[in-house]
Amino acid sequence: MHPDDSPNGTPSLSASELSCIRGERVLFSNLQLVLNEGQCLHLVGANGSGKTSLLKILCGINRPERGGVYWGGKPIESNAEFFRCSAYIGHADGLKNELTAAENLHFYHQLEGCVSEDMVDQHLADMEILQCADLTASNLSFGQRRRLAFARLLLPRFKLWILDEPFTGIDRQGRQLIEEICLRHLNNHGMIVLTNHQSLLQSRLAANLRELSL
Repeated sequence: MHPDDSPNGTPSLSASELSCIRGERVLFSNLQLVLNEGQCLHLVGANGSGKTSLLKILCGINRPERGGVYWGGKPIESNAEFFRCSAYIGHADGLKNELTAAENLHFYHQLEGCVSEDMVDQHLADMEILQCADLTASNLSFGQRRRLAFARLLLPRFKLWILDEPFTGIDRQGRQLIEEICLRHLNNHGMIVLTNHQSLLQSRLAANLRELSL
């Protein structure tokens, strides 16, 4: 099951007959999914059920034991467009401690071929950390570092966000902000796959949410 496109013609993310084995343990098998624009898929399961393993397969970091992942009907491993328009944030924030918040974001923008000081400032402001622009990452709090990592997602080219525990370790205000940014992304025809220890059915994402239990 890997349709070429969503109903309105935008590429969809799909997976067919996915299986994942770690050691001698089967984490999941024959897994199917389809995600279209405007949808958020919440992976639900106990610790060790394979949520992070599935995220890494969906973003192309790891290969499944069997089955495939598709973007617009094409396998992601040979699909340059998928890697151009998808972004993954895991437990590590990927920040360089010796660089300032602005320099870190500028570095990632350069990697994506997008160099604009105005955009750096705008994305810092969107995550409500513009006041931290000149602070080195080593001097940021955990919550500020998470916001800075999240700011990397805000480039318009990223249609698919793949997020591992995006709400972990942040305060209520930070959680509300990330929910708002995610909802804005979905309303702008984006897609999100994420893990989270708590239910999101009472969050601002509820109307766009689907759950997949592992």
